[in-house]
Amino acid sequence: MCGIAGILTAPGKQAPHRALDVITDRINHRGPDGRGAFQDDDAGVHLGHTRLAIVDLSPGGAQPMVSQSERYVIVLNGEIYNYKDLRKQLDDEVSITWRGSSDTEVLLAACETWGLEIALSRLDGMFAFGLWDRKERELGLARDRFGEKPLYVGETNEGIVFSSQLGSILDYPGFVGIDDHDATDMFLALSYIPEPRTPFTNVWKVPAASFVRLTAGTRRAEPIPYWSAPQAALDARENAVRTRASETEIAAQIEERLSKVIGNQMLADVPLGAFLSGGIDSSLVVAMMQKQSDRPVKTFTIGFKDAAYDEAPYARAVAKHLGTDHTEVMLDWSEALSLVEKLPETYDEPFADSSQLPTRLVSAIARKSVTVCLSGDGGDEVFGGYNRHLLATRYERVRDGVPSFLRAPVGHALTAVAQPRLAGLITALGKIAGENRVRLASEKLNKIGGALRSDGDLGLYLSLVRRDEGLVKTKALEQLFGRTYAQISGDGHPLAELMMMLDTLTYLPGDILAKVDRAAMSVALETRVPYLDHHLFSLAWSLPISEKIKGGQTKSVLRNILAKHVPSELFERPKAGFGVPIESWLKGPLRGWAEANLAAFQQSNPRHAATVQEARDAFYAGKGHLHHFLWNVLMLQAWRRRYQDAFRAHAA
Repeated sequence: MCGIAGILTAPGKQAPHRALDVITDRINHRGPDGRGAFQDDDAGVHLGHTRLAIVDLSPGGAQPMVSQSERYVIVLNGEIYNYKDLRKQLDDEVSITWRGSSDTEVLLAACETWGLEIALSRLDGMFAFGLWDRKERELGLARDRFGEKPLYVGETNEGIVFSSQLGSILDYPGFVGIDDHDATDMFLALSYIPEPRTPFTNVWKVPAASFVRLTAGTRRAEPIPYWSAPQAALDARENAVRTRASETEIAAQIEERLSKVIGNQMLADVPLGAFLSGGIDSSLVVAMMQKQSDRPVKTFTIGFKDAAYDEAPYARAVAKHLGTDHTEVMLDWSEALSLVEKLPETYDEPFADSSQLPTRLVSAIARKSVTVCLSGDGGDEVFGGYNRHLLATRYERVRDGVPSFLRAPVGHALTAVAQPRLAGLITALGKIAGENRVRLASEKLNKIGGALRSDGDLGLYLSLVRRDEGLVKTKALEQLFGRTYAQISGDGHPLAELMMMLDTLTYLPGDILAKVDRAAMSVALETRVPYLDHHLFSLAWSLPISEKIKGGQTKSVLRNILAKHVPSELFERPKAGFGVPIESWLKGPLRGWAEANLAAFQQSNPRHAATVQEARDAFYAGKGHLHHFLWNVLMLQAWRRRYQDAFRAHAA
């Protein structure tokens, strides 16, 4: 895991003095163990790298790295898990004098031997890299299949600049970002900006599972996909039919593959551990790690003194059963609150998934003991774990059984019942079920009400993933998701699978993976995500949705595997998420801060002033579930204040 950055100038142009140093400085936190640079002024290429040494700690793994023929130069961020197998394949085909034992050297040789596109198709890993071809004077930029590792490209007066984080581009001397109103509207609705958009029209993200080829003077290129999640899902289904593999056989293959993937991801030349929440996904990862380890696996969790949001006891019970070396740190919310103003520095672009706070805190705790952590992220997207997936299986039955003219009235009725202002009822229920459970139930009821009022499958999905109660009017959001939906809607998937695929293509790279990458890398911690192995993905999609969501429970396959390692009573409970009490914060300790910043946002953003005022008034009156939207507004305002010198608004 590292940080990469680079510049490619147009013919006759020169990068500003020390520009490479400046953009590389901005990602030092991603790679504190070493630093390197490559420059070819005649070609206009400058490559920078900051190293977090994980595999081959010797100078043989240093970057930028030049190929054996000296034709190619690479900067890599990430890990290639099957590099040993690839090295054997290469040795069988060509004669290579290896200088070290790093995955970077193997990737570089693979690109030189097979070409960029074929090499990409053979990789198992998480990565983003820049590959300079000195012969063709062409820069290739590539990203892993699911978007675990980030890669930004900015258009400058001299050419292009790329980096692992947006902050490098914003620090590029003379860079001026052009505000993308559509992108920020999408952020206000979703809590993140979906790729390939960024807050600026002149900065874009290389999409997951694709690469681009850039030459001097080219500012933007059409991404070339080398893998497709929708196609992989279709191929998996066809293969299951062709081979007549039973569901029991496929489930066994899933268990075997997951175990192998976890074993591969445990390879490191530095201390390694795992995040453990006590939920199904992380518990299964840890269980399989412990089975393959000759010593107790180091596990980490955050506990909170507010019992309504404390998931630590569940993690503690799983850790005790498995015999891990468990670290649990109890924190007061004031410690989390102290990070709020620092979030724009960590995330570089607007980001408002509130679980960013505990993710950042647990990463800092883990980094004191290990350099690599495995996580359970991706299990929900691949195996059908979100409540909306379960809702979809039920909604299809309800939709078929409830006349269309009744759906909207019933939806409005459910939304009315779910209002936070029904404090007496909520309090009474809270004594029985717990405040946090009741809050989640109220939000779910509100989502169901919105679902019944929605128009079409895409409208339903957007009603469930939007965080703004539909307040922000943005055609760009519907257009972007509409294009993605169009790719998969004709494949005959049931509604739950359509949602899973939309999550995989949008929410997973834009929110979940971005959250973990920025939080962990801010403290130089590498995270690995076993569930996002593309072979495992295909196996999971070989099964029908009825095998993933069964008996009213999500992730049935993973539950069955985990039950072999951990008693079901230790993990069977309602899904709660890694949440924080944003609603009570904004009405309590953060109210003064929130009110001041909401007013500042309204003053500087007249386009949304009325919407924000409406949301603010409704929220403090106990109407609607608007705390998520207000948090989005506050995070956007905090980000703008931090980076106000880097952008300008479009001319009126």
